[in-house]
Amino acid sequence: MVQRGKKTEETDQTAVADSDTLNIRLEEAKASAPVVVVISGRPLGKSFSIAKDRMVMGRDLTADISIGESAISRNHTEFLVTEEGVVVKDMGSTNGTFVNDQKIDKRLLNDGDLIRVGNCILKFLKEGQIENVHYGKMYDLATRDDLTGALNKKALIDFISEEFARAQASMRPMCLMMFDIDHFKQTNDKYGHLAGDYVLKEISSLIINKMIRQKDALGRYGGEEFALVLGGTPLEIAVDVAERIRSAIEHNKFIFDNTQIPVTISIGICAVDSTTKNVDDLIALADKALYDAKNQGRNRVCVR
Repeated sequence: MVQRGKKTEETDQTAVADSDTLNIRLEEAKASAPVVVVISGRPLGKSFSIAKDRMVMGRDLTADISIGESAISRNHTEFLVTEEGVVVKDMGSTNGTFVNDQKIDKRLLNDGDLIRVGNCILKFLKEGQIENVHYGKMYDLATRDDLTGALNKKALIDFISEEFARAQASMRPMCLMMFDIDHFKQTNDKYGHLAGDYVLKEISSLIINKMIRQKDALGRYGGEEFALVLGGTPLEIAVDVAERIRSAIEHNKFIFDNTQIPVTISIGICAVDSTTKNVDDLIALADKALYDAKNQGRNRVCVR
């Protein structure tokens, strides 16, 4: 009888927790702006809030909604917030803007309308709906590494592919940085795996929150190895970014369980040029530069 009572109490607590979570989601939804969600194409599942009176969607890195696909013009479509609602307008794009498979110049959007640009289809959702929050949460779950919050490997490769296609199409610079933590196995052996997890999370948080731009992307390539994608960045600037990251990590105080853990990283960098024919070439080149850094003594930046 007592055991049954415990189960009932646990069930009641779970129900309260679920109810609290739902209430939080509903409150988030009430405050949510209109969104467009990529339901076909890349980045699949990503939602973009229409948070300004005018937002431009296109291939250009400076676009408010930047989608790295060659069939999309650099400035393809704009979204305008009016008293009637959100209006979508083609910006003289090469391949046109379509709403529900009809080519448009300008149109007021209804909830659930499907917008096609190039090979990408986006769904429009009006403000204040729980779906707006749901899509964002689901996208993060699908693309983020559970431990570090960086992109997971699949999402990272997708992002590299998009930036590579954009760099080739627009002749803009792009750099890829690969780095890993020096002697990470020794860190795990000496301080424990929980300490190792702490180091991974701290490095990711430091870089994402303090060292890079919003349009850059940090991903966990595997184990203690990470990759940083710098779109629209010349090699000389990427090297400066890499050195600042290396130095920041070397001098950061990693303290776990009242113990300071010494941490350094080795970094390899490469840029898209005439020798990089595809994404595999780019990754291989950055990886070789990383091995150069490790073979030359670690805690350094090398370029290929």
